[in-house]
Amino acid sequence: MASTTGEDGEVAATSRYPLCNADEREGQRLSLLQKLGDPITVRWFERLGVGPGWRCVELGAGGGSIAEWLSDCVGPTGRVTAVDRDTSLLEPLAASRANVEVVKGDLCELELPESRFDLVHSRSVLMHVPCSDRVLEQAVRCLAPGGRVFFEETDGAPGQELSDAPEPYRAVFGPILARWTWARSIADTLRRLGLADVEDDVRQDPLEGGTDKSEFWKFTLGSVAELQEKALSSEERAAELRSQGLDPGELLRELPAMLALLDDPGFSVPFTARHRVTGRRPA
Repeated sequence: MASTTGEDGEVAATSRYPLCNADEREGQRLSLLQKLGDPITVRWFERLGVGPGWRCVELGAGGGSIAEWLSDCVGPTGRVTAVDRDTSLLEPLAASRANVEVVKGDLCELELPESRFDLVHSRSVLMHVPCSDRVLEQAVRCLAPGGRVFFEETDGAPGQELSDAPEPYRAVFGPILARWTWARSIADTLRRLGLADVEDDVRQDPLEGGTDKSEFWKFTLGSVAELQEKALSSEERAAELRSQGLDPGELLRELPAMLALLDDPGFSVPFTARHRVTGRRPA
């Protein structure tokens, strides 16, 4: 099953994003991610003019911080639909706010009502699901005339192109970054689907030790290590990961050295490119 809570710590598996929102560790990790990403996302919402009365969909709502901000912004005349496979962190928000609806479901199976919403947003979600283009089609279909999409997704090219990467970085992050290629196609797909004013704002995003971002990755890699250790106890599971370019044994061997680099303020390498793609359904 494809998860609807994909964040940048995803590691490919049968369940493409196998971490569970209800786990205490995952809740802490999502809090760190929200701290890193929410201020930028909110600035983009303000740039797009999101305001009272807007009807919004948050795909892969995760910990709920963006759905909460949208709820405050659109007010009682607006509506926020928060979609996730794991809604454990979203239920309190829906219980306390009349303008928030929580939908539990897999994005690959989700059918959104046609011509209904003024904004469809996701952040670090669609890059992890196997049906990403189908979700884009659903997003365009559910927009009301004049409605906007805003997708924030990551491309792993900068880190992949680093020729002199430290060995722990290459071993731990190389297979992950190699999978992050979908984001670069979003803008062309939205144009093909008929959206106007499509813009793809691309910003380089380095990885530096001793920062909030490195702390997020320490949490993420700890969760990944637990999954890899479990994989090593199952030959079938380990073989599946190796077929996807992941070597559980190598990751676990190099992980302590990588964690040490993440604590080192002198560590800095090219990492990802962040695509923030917007588009408008013609009125």
